[in-house]
Amino acid sequence: IVQALVKHTLTSGREQPLWGGKSLVRSFTTLQGKPSPPRNLRVIERDLTSISVTVDWQVPVSPNGRNTYVINYRVGSYTVATVTEDTKQKYTRAVPPYTLSGLQPFTVYTVWVQAINYEGFSSLESEPSNLETFKTLIDAPSQPQQLQVVDTQSTSVRLQWRPPLHLNGVNTKYNIMLEEGRSVNPHTHINEFLAVIDGNISNVTITNLRELNWYSAWIVAVNVRETDGKQLTSPPSDVKVFGTPGGPLSVPRSVRYNVSAVSVAITWEAPLNLRYESNIWYRVSCHNTSSNPMKQIDYEYVSGKRNKLVTFYYLQPSTNYRMEIKADVGYHLWTRSVTHEFTTKTEEISRPCTTPTVTQKSTSSVDLTLYCPLSDAANLHDCHINHYSIKYRLHNSGNRFNRRLTTSSSFQIDSLFPFTSYEIRLTAVYDSFYCNIFSSPSFPLIIKTNPVGPTSPRNVRETTRNARNVVIEWNVPAYVNGTVSRYRVGYIKGKYMSSTSTSINITDLKPNTVYTYIVQALVKHTLNTGSEQQI
Repeated sequence: IVQALVKHTLTSGREQPLWGGKSLVRSFTTLQGKPSPPRNLRVIERDLTSISVTVDWQVPVSPNGRNTYVINYRVGSYTVATVTEDTKQKYTRAVPPYTLSGLQPFTVYTVWVQAINYEGFSSLESEPSNLETFKTLIDAPSQPQQLQVVDTQSTSVRLQWRPPLHLNGVNTKYNIMLEEGRSVNPHTHINEFLAVIDGNISNVTITNLRELNWYSAWIVAVNVRETDGKQLTSPPSDVKVFGTPGGPLSVPRSVRYNVSAVSVAITWEAPLNLRYESNIWYRVSCHNTSSNPMKQIDYEYVSGKRNKLVTFYYLQPSTNYRMEIKADVGYHLWTRSVTHEFTTKTEEISRPCTTPTVTQKSTSSVDLTLYCPLSDAANLHDCHINHYSIKYRLHNSGNRFNRRLTTSSSFQIDSLFPFTSYEIRLTAVYDSFYCNIFSSPSFPLIIKTNPVGPTSPRNVRETTRNARNVVIEWNVPAYVNGTVSRYRVGYIKGKYMSSTSTSINITDLKPNTVYTYIVQALVKHTLNTGSEQQI
């Protein structure tokens, strides 16, 4: 408020001051200053949990404005208030106390508080308060990691896993859950084991299981809260399904081998200790042990409970091999393998089959004449050809052979691809297991199926036309099925012109006359021309 003072001199010679009127009232506020630090920061122990803490403090002695508080906290124990990349901050204008949430269980934190005043675009921060260190309470661990079945025996299994990413406590234990059957979700368990963390990897061996049986296993990590003894359990790990193999009575039995120079035949009987009545699948594999490292050369899957016969051919004479047989008794539950080491013979009692003779071929089939001579030794053992085995595959593909069987000396392989090369081999199968059951295979026959004609030329069109000539252009067929040698263009009945490109100029036309054009593509060695297209 502003007023003016005027002095007047009276007749008596005395001065008399007189005040004028008051101005308008104007208000103002001084600028905010830097606050003093918050005082007596403390942690309220009764409110401390595994994921939150409540802190309290006294306001600054000199607020110097309207204070905003920033609560700084970081993992670890520190004596100096330093804001780093891992420091988290919470801002509030509310009066203390304040609750920090989203903390990691069983973790040491350091916390401090600062007061801030804002003036325009500037901020005035106080010095930090005293530092307080606290540790959150124990909580349930996170999910155990990477559960694996590392070894299965007929009555035991060894499980291995990695600890949870967040233990959230000390002296963490593991409950190993196990139930019979192929379950993908945790259910009730029939056994429970405790295992203590062993370094970074934990493992346990479970015994007294039933052989040839399916089991589902999973684990949970457990912390015990010291204050009340309560067990805090993690989410379950992924479920691992495993099967126990069979014991000595749960393997294929009565295995017999008949070895020649280039083949081996195997027969066997089903295992005795079978718990499933469904059909059994067997996997029979043959390995070349003379190579380094040992190499699997072939395998077959066969089904059925009765006696079975499997033969592998194209073996090398005087070479060491190993056979392995195991049975799948249900849902890919495999028995132990039965192995046998053998060496192929140096002499063959049969002569190799002759290369099949091609009598006829088409775009999708080949007709063959088959012949496999018998040696004098085969005749001596009264061995006779029971049927022929024809194997074929794409030439130079490296794929497994397709196999066809026939008792006739004439055979047709159908469902082939046009204009494609195939490799064909022939083997004779004898009628007696005690003979050399397979002859030596023939030399490969390489044959190529006939090609098919191309499809019609596309987009036939006139680009230039006058009274006596026209230029016709077209696009190549969508499927050439070979190499186009030339195109044939017909425009008068019985009259054609040829072109090696995709255009032609016809110059002998009559004025004011209607013509129909036909364009066909001709592929080298193709018996049939492409279809006609009329403009």
